[in-house]
Amino acid sequence: MKHLGTHECPVCGSRDIRLVFSLDRYSVCGCRTCSLQFLSPQPDDLTLSSIYNGNYILSEPTPESEGRVMRLKRATARLYLDRMKKYLPSTGISLLEVGCGRGEFLLEARERGFVVNGLEIFERAVEIANERLNFPAVLRAWLEDSPFPDAAFDVIVFFDVIEHVRDPLGFLRVVHRKVKPGAKVFLCTPCLDSFVARLMGRHWMEYKVEHLFYFSYDAIKLALQRTGFRDVYLLSNRKVLSADYVYRHFMRHRNPLLSPIVKMVRKITPDGLANRPLELTDSNMFVVAEREA
Repeated sequence: MKHLGTHECPVCGSRDIRLVFSLDRYSVCGCRTCSLQFLSPQPDDLTLSSIYNGNYILSEPTPESEGRVMRLKRATARLYLDRMKKYLPSTGISLLEVGCGRGEFLLEARERGFVVNGLEIFERAVEIANERLNFPAVLRAWLEDSPFPDAAFDVIVFFDVIEHVRDPLGFLRVVHRKVKPGAKVFLCTPCLDSFVARLMGRHWMEYKVEHLFYFSYDAIKLALQRTGFRDVYLLSNRKVLSADYVYRHFMRHRNPLLSPIVKMVRKITPDGLANRPLELTDSNMFVVAEREA
């Protein structure tokens, strides 16, 4: 592989960088020291804005379809909350979700006694989340620009977020400021060490232009440790999905290996069966860490 000596790893600072493969007009580069992978150059704001449009949610613009997606996301939120409770002392504590989408996780967390707030950058998603919560708990803002004071939260969660940010260490430093000493953070992100990632190689479905970073276990642990977190636990992840949701994913994000197979299977699967919720292991990792006192 070509050695890209002018690059520096955004997590560990190593210059031992290789070109892994090309993704559209971008290079996926890999650090030989911590195994982080990242896009270089990163897409510009205009390119990312064209991706993050009103159609980014994988549902048809109908109440029935949106309701199915909401139920899947709320079921996944319950899985996450079940996993989180073993690391938390009690309910009734303050929680911030960064990138909360339409508020499914916040709804489930509030039902379990958390005092919830959320941040989201998409205006319509903010409106829907606050309508569902029946309270203006969600703000349209980036974390670094949010009005919350330092050490404001007992818990911060960010699921399927860190792979999208331009500066992961900078983002984690802001997270560190916003949680109290000894507080927990929980995150999910695609994992290079997952079985699916290793099996599919460059055809892994998580390789997308909007995913700027791809973390190994070593890379995410190092990123957290370098930004003031300790006691990092790395776990496999599970989500509640349906065959129809998976089909929509692979039609949106075309994969030369899986999209034709998924399309064929969906075509012969009755709608009732295709929309049945299924608890599945995915290629993400679920990460727990604690802010140093």
